[in-house]
Amino acid sequence: MRHYEIDQYSRSSSLFSFDPRVKMACVISLVVVTAFLRSLEAVVIVLAFSIVLVLASKVPLRHVWKSLSLALPFVVVPAAALYFTSGPLPALTMALRILASVLTLTVLVTTTPLFDVIKTLRWYRSPRLLNSLILFTYRFIFVLLDEMDRMKIARVARGYTGRGSLLSREVFRTISYTIGMIFVRSHKRAVNMYDALLARGYTGEVNTIDEMRVRGRDVALAITFFMVGAFSIITQVGLVNWTLLG
Repeated sequence: MRHYEIDQYSRSSSLFSFDPRVKMACVISLVVVTAFLRSLEAVVIVLAFSIVLVLASKVPLRHVWKSLSLALPFVVVPAAALYFTSGPLPALTMALRILASVLTLTVLVTTTPLFDVIKTLRWYRSPRLLNSLILFTYRFIFVLLDEMDRMKIARVARGYTGRGSLLSREVFRTISYTIGMIFVRSHKRAVNMYDALLARGYTGEVNTIDEMRVRGRDVALAITFFMVGAFSIITQVGLVNWTLLG
């Protein structure tokens, strides 16, 4: 079956052709700067830039929303906690700061193929084991989903309707058996996949056809990120005075 993949529109994105090393460095740097911002106006600058990136990337907004929705609890919960302890303005600033960071990271992962991300992490001397864990964890999710669909079809073929309460011994036993079998079958498929990779010479390194090379447009992108980060810091320290709340 067809699964949702976070990088499925990456190659059709207008940001795909940029060097992934430059994109990652720019995004991580801007996220770090955003984490230290406490001014609402400064945070809004980064958020507005993130929205412009999303629109410029030409990735379908529905796809971006799906990716972003996974992180919404991490936006809402801290903001709600801060609302009850410090008031509405700090809570709003916190929510927008997290949203801007998540949106910027979403642009990175939706416009860069997964293998390019792993290759870039390795170029930045990320541990080989960590890269393998990221790659296999991401792929194992789809193995689990496939096995869940197989087990669902098998249950329906045997007359299981899904009706009843969890307090029912029969329903609880069926669900327990299903969960156990999903992990057993998924583990077996994962082991077979890993053995197949080893048989094809997998060593933990990720190689791609696309060559990573910094061009003039990558320098322009880095300068743009630098200017946005610098302007937000200038706003934070008060060298530029403007207000959203009058």
